[in-house]
Amino acid sequence: MNILFTTSAAPEKSPFSTSEKRPPLGLGSLISIVRNMGHNVFFIDNYLKPSNFIEQGFLQKNNIDFICIYLNTICYQDSLKMFKEIEGLRNKGFWRGKIVAGGPHTSVALETIPKFVDFVVQGEGEAVIINILNGKFKQRIIKKNFEDLDSIPFQPWDIFSKLPYDFTCPWMDIKPVFVMNTSRGCPFDCTFCSVGSIWGKQHTYFSANRIISEIEYLVKNYEAKGIYFREDNFTLNSKRTIEFCERLIKKNIKISWACETRVDNLSEELIKLMSESGCKAFYFGVESGSQRILDFLNKKITVEQIENAINWSKKYNIRTYCSLISGVPGETYKDYLLTKRLMHKLKPYSCFFNIFVGIPDSSLYKYVIKNNLYEHIDDNGLVYLSGFDVKTRFFYRMNSKSFIDFDFKKRTRYDRILLFILFFIKIKSFIKKVLIKILPDTIIKKTKKIYN
Repeated sequence: MNILFTTSAAPEKSPFSTSEKRPPLGLGSLISIVRNMGHNVFFIDNYLKPSNFIEQGFLQKNNIDFICIYLNTICYQDSLKMFKEIEGLRNKGFWRGKIVAGGPHTSVALETIPKFVDFVVQGEGEAVIINILNGKFKQRIIKKNFEDLDSIPFQPWDIFSKLPYDFTCPWMDIKPVFVMNTSRGCPFDCTFCSVGSIWGKQHTYFSANRIISEIEYLVKNYEAKGIYFREDNFTLNSKRTIEFCERLIKKNIKISWACETRVDNLSEELIKLMSESGCKAFYFGVESGSQRILDFLNKKITVEQIENAINWSKKYNIRTYCSLISGVPGETYKDYLLTKRLMHKLKPYSCFFNIFVGIPDSSLYKYVIKNNLYEHIDDNGLVYLSGFDVKTRFFYRMNSKSFIDFDFKKRTRYDRILLFILFFIKIKSFIKKVLIKILPDTIIKKTKKIYN
């Protein structure tokens, strides 16, 4: 059979960044499985580069039997457009294939998917894809767990390597850096996250041997210089992490790598071993320097653990990137200052504030809806709190209209303080420009010399 795997195009405006273009590893696993079963596979990544493949008759010209579409909430409007176009072809008798939908959106917003979509896969598609193609499923909504991750074949790197994806890592000065995802599920309950509703709380993972085998394959066939582990918590299973590091060292595999992890999953001893095995960077979900906010978000970490993890990382030459969040319900300017002061004290390699936007099916999303704390809900179901526009100006230095077409009007005390600071910055900048125009160059040069 002829199977097409595809993604949806990113929207013109989104509160979440859509600029990073990396291989879609979820689809990649399915492509490899289906291809290994002898089917003819096609792949179109509209997220990487939008296309008009449906209008151009791609399904008919290539006799596509199944189109498998990866859905995520941010890009769902384009997914919906594709669904309608494909159904239009079927209604006119131009195409008679089946539609399969998968990806995180199927778990968090099932009710938004049209009834004419033939199969909706929630969770892990590897467990069901072959049986769907073979016609063994009669039900429309399918959900099955898949625990034997080691049985998943390598990613279709022969396909991905030829496309203009981002093969770098912002914290490693090398390339190519290949992205890998080696675990699923998260036992934690951070209130702003919807991962639990997608993967569940059970943590499954590749073995250390399986990871190293694919790394060796990438080094040998694609001259990989680095690996970036993009997953919720690479170090959750410390035994696997230790085994992975020790095997890299024992086999003398010279590869630089970075991973996403939690500050409470790391000890100084483990960080030292990771550094010795080639680890160069950590992505930490720090979120806040206020213990009150950390507790509200149910992060189950302490400010002390944040400090320890970053200081230990520095000691062993591992760069740290701290992801921060602002604008959650009940946050104050004092909470923001605590976060800012913590970052100033610890001086991680890099850090960035993200403005809170509620993601469907997360605990905090439900809390916001229940208590009517939002000012706007967009077409994808994302919720925006009052002052979103103020915070985009303060943290992103951008107008909120760059992210969402809505006029925010309500303000919290936190917002009013930020507005005052923005006004002060604007006045200060204006005065500086005026002084530069009216003061003689000699005075300006002397002033610069004094302050430098």
